[in-house]
Amino acid sequence: MLVCWTCGSRGSTNAKTVCLIGVLMLARLFSFLANSVFAAVVAGFFIPGTHRVVLPQAFGLTEISPHVWTDAPGLADSLVQLVSRSRASVAEFFQDTPTNPALILCASRSCAEAFGIGGNGLSIADQVVMVSPGGLTIGTLTHELTHSRLHRSMGLRNLVRQPYPTWFDEGLATHVANHPLAANGVSNSARARVRQVERFWQWDDAFRDLGVGDTYAAARAEVAQIEHHAGRKGLLELIRRVEVGEDFDAVLREVTER
Repeated sequence: MLVCWTCGSRGSTNAKTVCLIGVLMLARLFSFLANSVFAAVVAGFFIPGTHRVVLPQAFGLTEISPHVWTDAPGLADSLVQLVSRSRASVAEFFQDTPTNPALILCASRSCAEAFGIGGNGLSIADQVVMVSPGGLTIGTLTHELTHSRLHRSMGLRNLVRQPYPTWFDEGLATHVANHPLAANGVSNSARARVRQVERFWQWDDAFRDLGVGDTYAAARAEVAQIEHHAGRKGLLELIRRVEVGEDFDAVLREVTER
């Protein structure tokens, strides 16, 4: 007879019965949880999404260099060169060693859809960078690797409490990648609108108000102005001090008002 260890062998029949019921309930709960996890794993194998980066080889990708995966191994030489140039651009800007996230380089739309890449590229903390066919450029890859470098010390607590406002995060990535600015320049009203984007979930609202190109251009103009006033040294100081916990707005005022 199964008896709970807390009941002992000399407990009353009623106590042993209650304990047995408790053990059976725990066993059923464990079985339910185990089956749920198994079902989630199985479902995850068939459902497209960014979770597939955990095992890219299971979804047809080839590792062409350490941590670099693609569905087009025939383009390995050019893709590895693209990665090298993009990493070098990020290292040159930050003047340190860039992060080394897993890179998913999709040369086909089917690959991008399988891995849940909606636009040209995306960065997940400092762990993963993924690009679609439209993102296989030095500009996009540098942009996403800049996000990865900026996020290198951002833990789970910063999923909600962002150390850097989103306008700065996106503007810096656009600035480092040297994406072309809007042909007609950037209006003061667009820059003021972008400065309102403090959190990542507000970014799409700016897209709707300004358009995608003008939103990125306005964010880049804000970061470029910081560098104009504080120099590259001041811009990097801002990043380093916020990275270790100082308030972004307070440090920004200090480095731009010297």
